[in-house]
Amino acid sequence: MYFEREFVVEHRVVVEELIARTHRAAFAIFVGTFAGYGVAIWVWFSGNMWAALIIATLSYLFFRQFRTLSFALARTQLRGRAVALPVVKRVEQALEKGAATDVMAELEAHLHAMGQDPAGD
Repeated sequence: MYFEREFVVEHRVVVEELIARTHRAAFAIFVGTFAGYGVAIWVWFSGNMWAALIIATLSYLFFRQFRTLSFALARTQLRGRAVALPVVKRVEQALEKGAATDVMAELEAHLHAMGQDPAGD
């Protein structure tokens, strides 16, 4: 575990914003990747097989990193805000110990548990 429940409850708004920004960035990367695949198909049908192969390979490699990259983009957008600083620092400390997917999954699990908690915060 990287985060205590009290920390997530205290900084709930910032954590929710971080998760929402991460999902938006992941969606944009997903769309961009498949647009790259579309360009590769168009280039292939235009008769340039090697360029199409290179474009498709780069799109695939970009897609393989979408979780880590989207989480990094979301953190970068929050770095300039003083209210988000404790969350960003704690997330970066957690990333030194574990993978981005594990850290994000734990934050989402805490938020999901708080959403189902009848006592609230």
